[in-house]
Amino acid sequence: AFYKEQLARLEERSSEFYKVTTEEYQKAAEEVEAKFKRYEYHPVCADLQTKILQCYRQNTQQTLSCSALASQYMHCVNHAKQSMLEKGG
Repeated sequence: AFYKEQLARLEERSSEFYKVTTEEYQKAAEEVEAKFKRYEYHPVCADLQTKILQCYRQNTQQTLSCSALASQYMHCVNHAKQSMLEKGG
C-alpha cells in the first residue's frame, strides 16, 4: 500500500510537471511565432529562380546552357537588394 501511494504521488507530480512544461512550451512557441510574423517573407525573383531550377534539372550535363538565366537571376537579385537598401536608408 505504501509503494502504491508513493507511485500515485509520483504519477501526480509527473502529470503536473508535464502540464506546466507543455504550457510553458506552448507559450514560448507563440511568443516566437509572434516575433517572426512581423517579418514577412516575399521571395525575390521567384519566377527566374523556378526557371533556373528547371533548366538545371533538364541540363544536368550542360549546366552552362543555363548561364543566361543565372545571369538574369543575379541581376534581378542585386536590383532587389539595392531597392531594399534604398528603402531602408
